Amino acid sequence: MRKVILIVLALVLCSASIASAKEELSAPSGIPYTELKDRVEEYASNYIGKSAAGANVLIVKDGKIFMNTSYGYADVENQIKVTPDTVFEWGSVTKLLVWTSVMQLVEQGKLELTEDIRAYLPDGFLTKQQFEAPITMLNLMHHDAGWEEKFTDLFYMSANEIKPLEEMLHITEPYQVHEPGSVVSYSNFGVALAGFIVEQLAAQPFYEYVNEHIFSVLDMRDTAIHPTQEDNSNVSANRDAIFGYIVGSDGEFSISKNERAFIGLYPAGSAIGTIEDAAKFMMALMPADGEDSPLFQNNHTLEEMLTTTDFYDDGLPRNSHGFWEGLYTVNVLEHAGNTESFSSNFTFSAEEKLGVIVMTNQMAEAGLSYGLPTLLYGEYSAANGNQTLPNAKELEGSYTMARLPHKGFTKLYGALSIGKLEAEAQNKFNIFGMTFEQIAPYLYKSTDDFKVNFHVTMNGGKVEKISMPTSDILPASQNMKFFNIFSIVSVAFSGLYMLIFLLIALIKTIKNRKKATRVPFIGKWEILLFFANIIPVINVIVLAYRTLNYASYTSLKIHFWVNYAYIAIIVICLVALLIDWRKLTSTRGKKIRYAFSFLPSLLLVILIFGWELYY
Repeated sequence: MRKVILIVLALVLCSASIASAKEELSAPSGIPYTELKDRVEEYASNYIGKSAAGANVLIVKDGKIFMNTSYGYADVENQIKVTPDTVFEWGSVTKLLVWTSVMQLVEQGKLELTEDIRAYLPDGFLTKQQFEAPITMLNLMHHDAGWEEKFTDLFYMSANEIKPLEEMLHITEPYQVHEPGSVVSYSNFGVALAGFIVEQLAAQPFYEYVNEHIFSVLDMRDTAIHPTQEDNSNVSANRDAIFGYIVGSDGEFSISKNERAFIGLYPAGSAIGTIEDAAKFMMALMPADGEDSPLFQNNHTLEEMLTTTDFYDDGLPRNSHGFWEGLYTVNVLEHAGNTESFSSNFTFSAEEKLGVIVMTNQMAEAGLSYGLPTLLYGEYSAANGNQTLPNAKELEGSYTMARLPHKGFTKLYGALSIGKLEAEAQNKFNIFGMTFEQIAPYLYKSTDDFKVNFHVTMNGGKVEKISMPTSDILPASQNMKFFNIFSIVSVAFSGLYMLIFLLIALIKTIKNRKKATRVPFIGKWEILLFFANIIPVINVIVLAYRTLNYASYTSLKIHFWVNYAYIAIIVICLVALLIDWRKLTSTRGKKIRYAFSFLPSLLLVILIFGWELYY
């Protein structure tokens, strides 16, 4: 009998071991690791050559490279394939190097995360703070220091335009428009400022610090971070062998117009390297059990860095010392990156010792970058059959991204970013050209490849904000909506008036082509106003085009002087009209017409001041 009991017990233990082994041999999504490579290949085939020119995909498991596969072309025209040695631009994944550097200094006792950052900066370094509350390193990590967005001097088309980091920070310093800690608004400036603080405390340029304390330590010989790659000549040469692409509506790939750009605030996104080097960095963030990370003196610092420090208002984790928290079936930290023509995504689960890196030479690529992590970690689901999901209709309204310019001429772009949220069904809405479906009370997920999560914060029955990892989305103010409507009406009226004026002038010219007609003095000013009004229209169009093509702020100042000149012309015309008004012997109708002719100019001047198109 005893023998039978022992046999049964052994069988039970054996069965449990086999079940446990099977469980361990499957990814969190449930895909067996024995099938994972084939499943990744199958998944990638849906995108390579269709929506992505080329890519490298690497999976790390238990401190080793599980798979490293190359797809597509680095040079489509010459059919040069992507290989494991191909270098890709990291984009904003570079920011993880900043936060790792910061935590190294924290470990050394040189930096406190809750200290006012002015303690680490030269006196008077920040000149546009509007709130008394201090900005801390944690605010920089969480992107909630309160700064507006800046659209100039992030990218340059020539390496010669790059300046030292300290000078770049002075050039690009944004206004603080929110109290620290109140609104999340992704900030390249804030990350670059953290890199500069590393420079100050380490007494060496940031790129030298990273090369010495991260790249050299991890033997990352094929990665550069200097904005012009002067810290690694091999990477610089290899970067010339790969092109960034966009895909047209016809499915054809074309080299991105600004395929080669240089990042002024380089700690925010200038790393370039091979995917195997990136894997070395990832594996150092989740060392094998019993091993220490080579990045830190003690694994306690690593554990601290990967601990959640910021939460959404619904209680879900949002940020861990600059590492964004992802929503999957297991805890995942991640950071995506985009440059003018490259996309990347870097995700890992420390508890699973599992990570995936996707690097593509495709602008705004989403299918591979955001789909593969879900394939590994599984689809997050918080729905409960007993829960009553709120009606999406109560969210309807106009919204703007918190990440917008608030000062200067680029705030005009904010007018173009207002999105109208419209409920499509009880648990579904559309905004910004995307569709979101409710997966839990006030938690929505986009139905496209980006798989963006929206967390809705209600206050008194109204939407206070909608939050996604990198930015809050705020209800548009009544003042903003009013001025936008006023701007549209003003532009439409001015354009219509100028068109009618032109048609009338053309008809009169044809009718009186054989007559010697004398144009009254006041009529000459009317004609001058007409042609003067064309100036700001053309000027703003050229200004917008040059800004979108990475012209420096300094080079754009000529456009502000043109607007000043236009305002001066309008003032002179107005004075002349008033002086000659009494001398005018025309009918009452003509007088009204002459007065009316000044209205488009007045409206355009109001728009120049309202949209700050003068600085």
